[in-house]
Amino acid sequence: MSSLRSRQFLSALAIIFLGILLLGSVLYYVTQHKMLKDEESSLSEAGLELMGFMDFHDGKFVIDNSSKNDFLAFLTRNNFSKLSSEKFACIQHTETGNIVWHSQYPFNDISAGRFAKDKRKVFTTFLLNMPAEVEGVDILNPEDTQGRNVSKLDGAENYIVYARGFNYKPNGAYQLILAKSAETLQKGHDEIIRNILLLFLITTILVLISQLVSSYLVITPIRKFEQEINKIESGEQQLISKEYPTELSAVKSAVNALINAEKGQKQRYRDALDDLAHSLKTPLSVLQSSAEKSHNDTIRTQVERMDDIIAYQLRRAVVNEHGGTIIKQQAVRPVLYRLKESLIKVYRDKPFEFVINVDDFSKCRMEEDDMMEVFGNLANNACRFCEKIVEITGTQNGDTLIIDIDDDGLGFPDKNPSELLQRGIRADSQSEGQGIGLAVSTEIVEAIGGKIELLISPYVGARVRLHLPM
Repeated sequence: MSSLRSRQFLSALAIIFLGILLLGSVLYYVTQHKMLKDEESSLSEAGLELMGFMDFHDGKFVIDNSSKNDFLAFLTRNNFSKLSSEKFACIQHTETGNIVWHSQYPFNDISAGRFAKDKRKVFTTFLLNMPAEVEGVDILNPEDTQGRNVSKLDGAENYIVYARGFNYKPNGAYQLILAKSAETLQKGHDEIIRNILLLFLITTILVLISQLVSSYLVITPIRKFEQEINKIESGEQQLISKEYPTELSAVKSAVNALINAEKGQKQRYRDALDDLAHSLKTPLSVLQSSAEKSHNDTIRTQVERMDDIIAYQLRRAVVNEHGGTIIKQQAVRPVLYRLKESLIKVYRDKPFEFVINVDDFSKCRMEEDDMMEVFGNLANNACRFCEKIVEITGTQNGDTLIIDIDDDGLGFPDKNPSELLQRGIRADSQSEGQGIGLAVSTEIVEAIGGKIELLISPYVGARVRLHLPM
């Protein structure tokens, strides 16, 4: 769910799934209800016609001889004449549950003769108890006259059952039962489910197609907008230049206005800093010259300290204004090689090896002058305190460039070495300087979202590790 395309697709798919599920359930219920109503109407009509052929004498239901041919035609027309369990009709005594008439033996007295004596002879029936003058239809499991579930005995299917209650006093209450196999109804339900699944499949394919079209029409401008932002971050272009839909035009204008404002503010800030540095340069030079002429070491030392403090505060101001500016990527290797040439000249009387293990692809988001300041301070410290080697190594970890500056000197103090990153704190009080090099470097690195760690080098000296954003 990290991309707009996946969010759009999954949300559309969820809505379609829920919609089809809801509509399918409603369609299934409505169709089943309609089919049951149709079956009820058909079976009710057949039941009324069947009772029209029945006569009740001495507690028995019989067919008049003059109506036998018409009754047989009725049974044949309604498929009651077949000796099968797909469709049948019967009359059942409500209180005793005995079958007193059955469509498979329409002219036989099933309570007498071989039917009464044959204990194995059972009829399929249903657990019903319909009150007089009440009718209804339902889908039921079949049973037999011995109370056993027929579906469990021989796998018989469910039936659509129509029942109507009536009274013949003083013989008691009876109910007419017409049962029809529910196979046709089940096939209709299966067809509905297949249609719903087919509808879901077709709709899903249409959604996929619409997603491709919408991705091209909607997502493509957003992706191009993102590409322009990335180019601005990498320094390949200055502003967003392409035309975009109305929804993105306001964002484009706001981003361009922000970039222009930041550039203007940055330039004004640098101009003011340059003016300040230039205005302080002359009085400091005069004070320093006077101190040298009078051989006043105290004044000379304080003037030098003032010079360092002013330089630090100016650098800090530059660092602070970097926070709102988009900084393009700068290659690290060329800066390190320029520093290497300078430092080897500075420490030409000290025999040591300066090794740089940084490739051309190592880049970070830092202004070049800040990079010179940071690496200059740290590499100068390493050269000053090393014995035989200074090594600078660059590795990439995700979107972070890690630079290790190692030497084989005395290293950092064991107790709380992170204090050295604070302004004015020094590891060696005997050497020159005011102890602000590490602090300035820390300020610059943290301003761009990085950090500095003080560790032990593989040469058992000092290691300064820089985590720089790429």
